[in-house]
Amino acid sequence: MASEGSTPALETTNTATDPAPEAASRDPRRVLIGRILGAIVILAAIAAAVTFRLTAGVSDSVVVAHVASVQDLQPTQPSPAPGQVLAGLPVQDLPAYRWPAIGSRVDVVGTHTVATTFYERGGRVLAVSVVSGGPVREPGPVVVTPAGDPVHEISLAGRAILSWRHAGHTIVMSSIAVPTLRLVELAQALNGAPVTATSAPARRG
Repeated sequence: MASEGSTPALETTNTATDPAPEAASRDPRRVLIGRILGAIVILAAIAAAVTFRLTAGVSDSVVVAHVASVQDLQPTQPSPAPGQVLAGLPVQDLPAYRWPAIGSRVDVVGTHTVATTFYERGGRVLAVSVVSGGPVREPGPVVVTPAGDPVHEISLAGRAILSWRHAGHTIVMSSIAVPTLRLVELAQALNGAPVTATSAPARRG
């Protein structure tokens, strides 16, 4: 008689627990959330792949052009003070020539870390990057040779780009708004030539 009394209780338990998994598997909200999370993961993977493709496998012969493209981006962090380092690379002392720093960023181009500092004066912005590792090829003709370091110049998409070797690194300076002659003057100053902020623009030679 005791066993007959326990049977309905077991049947009641089974009836109460069986429908729960079916209801959960059919909940459209959970299905939608799962699809959204899956799409986010896919988009993040695509973005990472695109970034890697843009910066990886870059030959040293075209590093300067890629660095100039990085200089067209926005700063992502505050700029260090002059005399300090950014990503282990020296920061150029443009504030000494009345070009205050407004921000910085660190990128990887090929096998090189690129530390870029942005400077602004009178609404015009220029960028100076220091490339890690050994010097890379500086494209374009030599426009000036201050302190024995030839400064090369090219122009890409309206951006004047100067590059030179100094203290074992390649330096890249570029701007869309600042005149090329002014950039050349600043390059002379950074290379130790006796050029002041109020001196006449350097002549190309």
